[in-house]
Amino acid sequence: MAWLKDVYLDLTVLLLVIIYGVYTNQVLEIILWIYTALLFISKFLSFFMPSLKKRAEKTSAPDIFYHIIYLITVAIFMIVSHYYLAGAWLIIWIASAIQSYVRKH
Repeated sequence: MAWLKDVYLDLTVLLLVIIYGVYTNQVLEIILWIYTALLFISKFLSFFMPSLKKRAEKTSAPDIFYHIIYLITVAIFMIVSHYYLAGAWLIIWIASAIQSYVRKH
């Protein structure tokens, strides 16, 4: 459970996504778009930049934790009909799964 300190940002963003799913407001939407864009870019840059890849692999959190977060996030955005955000998070999830697969093999 020492990995929980590595995922505080991810848990915070998940909490914001849940709050956004219940109380849709423009400020949270902007925050989520900015975070999504940064995460999207960093996931794809990590395929080509060894320093980002090394930083992404630094966490001790189990991969299933991130898959659950991505699943919940995509589901919430689909439920509230924000398909662009859901699509972006689905692509982030796929990129994360590919990185996880490559790291293990």
